[in-house]
Amino acid sequence: MKPTILLTRGVSLNEADKQFFEQLGYQTIIVPLSEIQPLPLNTAILEQLSQSEWLFFTSQSPILSLLKHARKEIKIAVIGQKTAAIVRKAGFSVTFISPIETKEAMITFWRKQYPRPTTIFYPKSQLADSYIEESLSHLYRIYAHVTYENRLPKETVSKLSHLSEQAKIQAVYLTSPSSWHRFYQIYKNITPSLTLIAIGPTTKKAIETDGFQAIVKSDWIEK
Repeated sequence: MKPTILLTRGVSLNEADKQFFEQLGYQTIIVPLSEIQPLPLNTAILEQLSQSEWLFFTSQSPILSLLKHARKEIKIAVIGQKTAAIVRKAGFSVTFISPIETKEAMITFWRKQYPRPTTIFYPKSQLADSYIEESLSHLYRIYAHVTYENRLPKETVSKLSHLSEQAKIQAVYLTSPSSWHRFYQIYKNITPSLTLIAIGPTTKKAIETDGFQAIVKSDWIEK
């Protein structure tokens, strides 16, 4: 019997992961740990977006809702290649792609390339920290706003609880610290045999902070 991996991205965001893991011989089960709800943007926020030279995306979630209001000539910085692909698919160019998919790396490399003062619009969820704005505010004017909510889907608790009771999965692919925290709160059968695969080092750190072992996807592939 094929091993089973749980995919946890929001609805409609799991297809590439599904194909990837199935090509490696896994069965996949999808239980989204997030549900994205765009928030209305008032006139003041839209004006700040219009005035900004740069638009930063550290998540795929706000891209489509924000780009509806953005100027075509705005410079866009993204945290990774998948985020860049969604921006391009929406008809916009990407000026900067972080070579490492962490906020720390994104800011470090971007500042080296663009040291002059500029204006930045940064959309985030209610769960995000203030690292981006704190790292940039001393040299740049940054407009950081909660433009969407990252919610736990109502049906997720019952689905995860059932999987936990049945011990049906051998691995979990987690794509953010918030997805780990939600999984950890609900899933009651985290044993040493359950492989916790993190999208990157930030998510891996969140898992290990809670006392569990995790492996970054790129390292897991190489094993």
